[in-house]
Amino acid sequence: MRFVVPTFPRRPRAEPRPARAGPPAKPSDIIAGPIRGELLGADRLAGRARGLAHEQRVAQPGDRRRIAPLLERLDETRGILDRAHERLAAAAERDLAVGPAAEWLLDNYHVVDEHLREVRESLPRGYYRELPQLASGPLAGYPRVYEIAITLISHTEARIDLEQVELVVGAFQEVRALSIGELWALPAMLRLGLIESVRRMALRTVARLSEVEEADRWAARLHDAMGRDADALSDALNALVASPPVLGAAFVSRFLQQLRATDSPFTPLAWIEQWIAEDAMSAEEASSRAARRLAQTQVAMANSIMSLRAVGRMDWPRFIERSSRLEAVLRGDPAGHYPRMTFGTRDHYRHVVEGIAKRTGEDEVVVAMRAVALARAAASEGASETTDTRRAHVGFYLVADGRVTLERAMGYRPGPREWVHRWVLRHPNIVFVGGILASTLATLAAVLWLGGPAARAAWPAVLLVALIPASEIAARAVNQLVTAFLPPRTLPKLDFGARGADGGIPAEYRTAVVVPTLFGSVRAVEEALEHLEVQFLANREAELRFALLTDFIDAGAESAPGDDAIIAAAAAGVRALNARYGDSDGDGGEDPFYLFHRPRRLNPRQGVWMGWERKRGKLGEFNRFLRGDASAERAFSAIVGDVRGLRGVRYVITLDSDTMLPPGAAALLIGTLAHP
Repeated sequence: MRFVVPTFPRRPRAEPRPARAGPPAKPSDIIAGPIRGELLGADRLAGRARGLAHEQRVAQPGDRRRIAPLLERLDETRGILDRAHERLAAAAERDLAVGPAAEWLLDNYHVVDEHLREVRESLPRGYYRELPQLASGPLAGYPRVYEIAITLISHTEARIDLEQVELVVGAFQEVRALSIGELWALPAMLRLGLIESVRRMALRTVARLSEVEEADRWAARLHDAMGRDADALSDALNALVASPPVLGAAFVSRFLQQLRATDSPFTPLAWIEQWIAEDAMSAEEASSRAARRLAQTQVAMANSIMSLRAVGRMDWPRFIERSSRLEAVLRGDPAGHYPRMTFGTRDHYRHVVEGIAKRTGEDEVVVAMRAVALARAAASEGASETTDTRRAHVGFYLVADGRVTLERAMGYRPGPREWVHRWVLRHPNIVFVGGILASTLATLAAVLWLGGPAARAAWPAVLLVALIPASEIAARAVNQLVTAFLPPRTLPKLDFGARGADGGIPAEYRTAVVVPTLFGSVRAVEEALEHLEVQFLANREAELRFALLTDFIDAGAESAPGDDAIIAAAAAGVRALNARYGDSDGDGGEDPFYLFHRPRRLNPRQGVWMGWERKRGKLGEFNRFLRGDASAERAFSAIVGDVRGLRGVRYVITLDSDTMLPPGAAALLIGTLAHP
């Protein structure tokens, strides 16, 4: 059989595009290679990070770009990945060979989607624009910390772990320190880089799918033509040669495979193989390149998705504190309290330093060093009895009265909004009372205006009638405004949790948790004991004591039937709790549970026998007992438990009989009270 095949011009072979270490400059560059560079070991990777720190040029604040290219690309990436997922899922349902990279994406698309949302939540535009930007290079206008993330991804084949991150960041900071904001942005930047890698591999996978589908269509067309007659086959071959598809490796490999996959031999197969070899590549080369590209795409996709999972599991707060130069300076707090504080409190201190540094143009480390120097100077004056010991704590100059001293030393000037906020806090009576008065007058004026001429003619009576409701409306409005514009201030805390620096509540902060209650029956005793045990189990600390402060219910006489049974049940219950838990706390066998019961006293005014001053009286007499007042002990008719365990109690936490103390809440409250 002879085929009349038209001649056609030779096309040069397409050279593979080099891999890039950043996002493509234009969205049209949709099939970029993986983010990859030379695979480096630990030493060379650290050297590359130091070299990057030397190479980077950071834009000045006035030269920074207002656009957020990473966030804009993220929005575009979400749409691309959604469409790619739909396309690949539809092909997989048709049992088409979508490839292992596509299977990774289909099986783990929820992971990618979760990290897309995480980046959006953790990287708002305002925060993004505050990050130092690169002034030159292929990533000019991008945050410099993004280039660090891309460098790490490219030289590890997208296999990320915390040890590598610490290595690269540590080596980079040997040359140039990163701000606390950049360190907090690093997880988002790693996510962005890995999502960029997933995007590229998804586009490459979809492009391969298009080649496979095109190859299947041409193979089916030629097989169909061969099954009819020679003219139909000749026409089909002429169409293939006249308007050939892109002869990529995936197309050629799949096309020739489909032509061979038939029971009867395809007669012009040798001619087609020769034509393709002359115009593009041989069958062996196509198969090799397609397999290599398929494996490369799978590895990049799998590594990127597994690294996204790893990034989500990493202990970033701990990493921030280990990596921050600012943190290292603040840990030099002369009072020694800073390392013992909760993470949230330390983070608040760091953000205060960050804010002062941004406003003054100074480095964060310089601001922190100045605060520590002020605290150290105050500590050196500690020999004087009149010296406020709080001044030796660095927080005094960051979140307390010493803030003015630090700001003066740094040349800090608050912005307009901050100035107004501070003025309001300095003049609370003027703002609150003045606001109510002004709102009341405005409300009365509105009443007169809405009432018309008749109301204005009888204005004294109208104002008299409307004064009280107007003042109520004004007070509620001012309260709402205060709540909206003056959020509550977070109190600093020492970390007395099990994982804190002190590993639990220290002995000098021993605390009693007390529940004032009334006993009217044995059933009430059982409920009170059960409630107390629950609080203990939720807050098992060696330096916590739990006590019931109890009275009988009011009666017409000093004693009533059933009183003895109630006291006996309460005493037996407390002893049972001490027997169950008293030897398991490592506190020398001291009792964790106590009962303090008072007798009734006559209240002549009310004409009943009752507990003196009820709840307030119980708490007052218990506090006097803790302070060693001998008369206070006589106020209680029954005390159960070894009271030696209450000596040295510094704080008392009071719970109602229906109030729960959540797990860890006691240590948090005590840490707040103990903070200087």
